[in-house]
Amino acid sequence: MTNAMTESPDYSKLYPPGPTPADEICSCLGHPPIKLMEALSYNPIHCMECNLEVPPESLKLETKLVEWIAHWRMRYAAIDCLWLDSKEYEEWAADQLRNIHSPINEQGRRLQRALNDIRRCYYWYFQDTIEDGRRPISSCPACGKAVTVRASRVGPVLVCEACSIVAQGS
Repeated sequence: MTNAMTESPDYSKLYPPGPTPADEICSCLGHPPIKLMEALSYNPIHCMECNLEVPPESLKLETKLVEWIAHWRMRYAAIDCLWLDSKEYEEWAADQLRNIHSPINEQGRRLQRALNDIRRCYYWYFQDTIEDGRRPISSCPACGKAVTVRASRVGPVLVCEACSIVAQGS
């Protein structure tokens, strides 16, 4: 019988992750639109077409913007982890992620607009896909107008072009 106090701990959990594997980095031709989204990785900038990470250095971002993105990602990831934990903070976290006007989403949308000046950029809108009977959004959470379906290599996404918001399709 092994004692938890004497087992060899996995110290790798206390170190930053290694580089993103090559097969998880966008290789789309040209400059397809990007989206700002939390995906349990350090880089929240993803391709709209293939959903893979877009190397931030390919966008030639200013240091201040890189720091702002990293700060937003850290805060968003913390809230996302509270939701994923499914315990006492789950409902609060889901409300923060669902509310397009919550502080974390407002900051993300400001970042999306800053990135949009560099390359066409959208903001990924959270939907709880675990909820029973969840239906994809039919209208933009920000302006209320109908969203359009857009094809991507990973399936349909729902887009509000006016607000630059994108959400998971069916």
